[in-house]
Amino acid sequence: MKVWSVIACLTLAFGIVGLIPPVWGAAPASSTDVVAVVNGVSITSQELDNEFLSQTRVPFAMVQDNPQAQQIRKRILDQLIDRQLLIQEARRQKLAVDAKTVEEQFQHIRSRFPSEEAFQQVLEARGLTEEKLKENIQEELLRQQIIQKEILDKVSTSPDELKTFFQQHKEQYAQKEEVRARHILIKVAPNASAEEDQKAKERAQEILKRAQKGEDFAELAKQYSEGPSKERGGDLGYFTRGKMVKPFEDAAFKLGVGEISDLVKSQFGYHIIKVEDKKEAKALSYEEAKTRVKDDLTREKAIALYQSYIEKLRQKGEITINLK
Repeated sequence: MKVWSVIACLTLAFGIVGLIPPVWGAAPASSTDVVAVVNGVSITSQELDNEFLSQTRVPFAMVQDNPQAQQIRKRILDQLIDRQLLIQEARRQKLAVDAKTVEEQFQHIRSRFPSEEAFQQVLEARGLTEEKLKENIQEELLRQQIIQKEILDKVSTSPDELKTFFQQHKEQYAQKEEVRARHILIKVAPNASAEEDQKAKERAQEILKRAQKGEDFAELAKQYSEGPSKERGGDLGYFTRGKMVKPFEDAAFKLGVGEISDLVKSQFGYHIIKVEDKKEAKALSYEEAKTRVKDDLTREKAIALYQSYIEKLRQKGEITINLK
């Protein structure tokens, strides 16, 4: 498993912050109120509310009376504290980031904006300057370095561990039943009258008759379907149960390869389905699942080690929380 994909997993698992909040949305009022102090380094309410917006896509000011939002804000503050502990530990160990790498990352972020004006507007809205953003980038790279050194470089998996993990989680490595199907959709609006529904049904029935007589299904889909897969000849690719609306799924999985359904009604309208291929469910052998097993066990061990490492940093640190 690539090391940075594990870092990404840690980011998702523990909400490690990004470098710049989303482009859209009003920023909270500028505030330097201190909500936490980590070994003498302050975390402000603006930093916390910026990160709340980044993670939830909703400004905290809009939901501040919601108890669930308040709990999420507390959890995000914990994440900011953990991030600061990691950065401080990286500096204590004299890890460093070269200026060239910081500049490259800065330019990459800048390039994601449609114009320089848009970039500057977002910086201002988030209470950031270019120098502060570069500082954020440097800190993020330091955090990644300490995770690499103290977590990822210390994670290993033996053949016996992998086999044991596979035996304990065999069910999650089973290949699910899959169907590859094409369909033709004749739409019916949710508020359609009975007359409009009947008209759509009759149109679908005429197309169904042509398909049943052997006309090329893909060509019929290209010509008549009103669904997004029209240009692909109605091809939906392979899908497992739970991916399609229930009436469509039930019909598709009952059909044999090459068979065409009767009309199937869903909230979208009338479907005509043709099954192109099927893959039966089967249990994968250890050798077939080995790569996934190693990825999953590596991720699990990395997360456990991360939790333990953060707890040690918290125990050693001086942390004051002033969240109201």
